Amino acid sequence: MQHEDEVPTGADGAGATGRLGGMSRRAIGAIIAAAGSVLCAGSAYLSWYGDRAPRELPIRHLVETGPPAMATGYWASVAAPLAVVGALGAFGALVRFRLLIGLGWMIGVATVVLWGLMRAIGDATDNAPAWADVRYGVWVCVAGLVTLLVGVAVMGPRREEVDAPLSMFDGDS
Repeated sequence: MQHEDEVPTGADGAGATGRLGGMSRRAIGAIIAAAGSVLCAGSAYLSWYGDRAPRELPIRHLVETGPPAMATGYWASVAAPLAVVGALGAFGALVRFRLLIGLGWMIGVATVVLWGLMRAIGDATDNAPAWADVRYGVWVCVAGLVTLLVGVAVMGPRREEVDAPLSMFDGDS
């Protein structure tokens, strides 16, 4: 016998509404994505290569190799795209818009891949072992990007995105 206050649970124990702890799947995914974007943006303050953080590396190091130089400012450094990842991820999570979060993820992946490629080319020309001096900041950024992607996957499509394409077949019998 059920009381009026009890909510019947489904096979997964999540309740009749399909929500876990009162939060929707989109909200949980948005929180995960926001955490990932904070990790990416925060990695700009950690050491990436040698003892240098991205805020000390000029942004031109994403597209060319060359002697180490200092960035002229924060927005002229490799940290700038990471800050954009953080802003897009946080705003996208706030409004629960997967396109913004996905755009932030693509900018972050492009930054890490271009930086890694230029380091590999630079290490090859310097006869140094590739990835010999990579520090934990890179791995924090990669973990943040994976977390961002997991957040987008957990969010899933909006109900309208799933129902809309099928609505054109309503008249078919």
